[in-house]
Amino acid sequence: MHTDRKPLLFGIPSVPLGGGTSPPVAGTPAGPPSPDPLRTPPTDVTADDRGTKWYNSIEFKIILSVAVATLVINGFFTFLYLDLQARHLDETILKNASQLSETIKKSIRFDMIANRKENAYRIMETIAEQEGIEKVRIYGSEGRILFSTLKSELGTMVDKKAEACYACHAKDTPLLKLTTSSRNRIFSSDRGYRILGMINPMYNDPECSSGDCHFHPASQNVLGVIDITLSLEKEDAEIRSARRQTLVFNFLSILSISAIVVISLMAFVGRPVKQLVLGTNRVARGDLNHVIPIRSSDEMGHLARSFNHMTASLQRANEEIHEWIRTLEDRVETRTKELKDTQFQLIHSEKLASLGKIAATVAHEINNPLTGVFTYIKLMERKIEEGKDAPPDVEKFREYLSTMSREVQRTSAIVHNLLDFTRPKELSRKVANLNSLLDESLVIVTNKLVLSNVKVDKKTEPLPDIPVDPSQIKQVFINIIINACEAMEKGGVLTITTQHDPARNTETVTFADTGPGIPPEDLLRVFDPFYTTKEKGTGLGLSVVYGIVTRHNGRVDVRSGPGGGTQMAIILPTN
Repeated sequence: MHTDRKPLLFGIPSVPLGGGTSPPVAGTPAGPPSPDPLRTPPTDVTADDRGTKWYNSIEFKIILSVAVATLVINGFFTFLYLDLQARHLDETILKNASQLSETIKKSIRFDMIANRKENAYRIMETIAEQEGIEKVRIYGSEGRILFSTLKSELGTMVDKKAEACYACHAKDTPLLKLTTSSRNRIFSSDRGYRILGMINPMYNDPECSSGDCHFHPASQNVLGVIDITLSLEKEDAEIRSARRQTLVFNFLSILSISAIVVISLMAFVGRPVKQLVLGTNRVARGDLNHVIPIRSSDEMGHLARSFNHMTASLQRANEEIHEWIRTLEDRVETRTKELKDTQFQLIHSEKLASLGKIAATVAHEINNPLTGVFTYIKLMERKIEEGKDAPPDVEKFREYLSTMSREVQRTSAIVHNLLDFTRPKELSRKVANLNSLLDESLVIVTNKLVLSNVKVDKKTEPLPDIPVDPSQIKQVFINIIINACEAMEKGGVLTITTQHDPARNTETVTFADTGPGIPPEDLLRVFDPFYTTKEKGTGLGLSVVYGIVTRHNGRVDVRSGPGGGTQMAIILPTN
């Protein structure tokens, strides 16, 4: 038997022992003994004992991890805080701008109704003098600037696609109502700071359209728009200052945390780890007497205590290793005997294979003379029927010929089965249904069932089609049914069930007879070639069944006992 497993010594990995060489195997010459590292005296202190580079130390890695984690966490929450602060500041400014726009609108309302434009303009100019207000403008319904604190803009037309007008005039039909969020806009000034713009439509009240001095018709909904622009330079400066302060705070917090971590690591981790590294290097060179001092009761102290226990155990383990070497030699000898037994089984299997080849040759050579004998028997029967050269005892002679013909046919059938066994046919897979193949097989053996007084109790369930060789699967069913009929000499019941197991991707056809059953000593040999308990059997029927099912990647399960009948299950994969 050939296996691909890596060699193991009875469950123990074949690892180097002692100085890196394998233990001597029985039957092989032993080389010079290798040095035992557990008994080698310690050497001088090397560079490994003096510690590693600072950037490879565990302290540096932990400090770096803490610093990065602190930076990421602080940066994340700082970003959230600054973003929230900026949002809150923008909302406050928008609210103040909206209130300022509404205040201007209400302050000039009565002057506009009374057509006192100069008073209204003075009010707006006075309000525009407040800190942070860039300018105040009023647009007419046609887009002309009717008032502006910037005198050069008076009377000019505004592009309706400009940023101040786009909210209403984005479509062909201007909007009459705007939400608070769509009335504001933020853009950059020439000097680089942000500017907030807020528009406020002036609607045509009944007082405006009915006044004696006004000429606006009642159908005109919007008379104009108040547009104010506010400087956000101060607010931007506050945001920048808050960002700088936050960055300084983050830097100081990271620096403080790192300093605390450095001091803690050096005291509680760095020094104990260096002692452990030094002790490990000394033990690796054979100094099993080295003891690490225990100065704490925490995990590092527990580790040092475990290290000291380990060095004591290593000395005992060295003696056990030498004992194991002797034990392994004995086990290798035992395993060698087992391998010889396996080799004998392989040779026996090769002999069986050779026997199969010889049987195939013999069967072929026997089949040719049998054909000649059978031909002459038929010729003699024909002459007797024609009355030519008939002997005096014709009837007895005819009986002899009939017996010879039956025996020749029986021998020919044995030869045919032998050829089928030694030269199995190639599978010709087709998608087929096992229930249908079972029905076709039952039709073929109907006469056998009737003559054997065997009743069939069929219990099938729907089965999906699977790829099989239909003719060979029918041969399996026929062989099993015939075998069951011959087992039930006085008749009985043959129960046939089919089952689909989606979880295991299998289909099962089970044949259960009511025969005498198979003794336990014969149960393991039912599939052996030429093994049979019947007087006229060849012992090849179930061997052929086993071979066909195996080639279909299936299996055959047999359950039986004396007096309990026999149950044979054919299990085939659906894929």
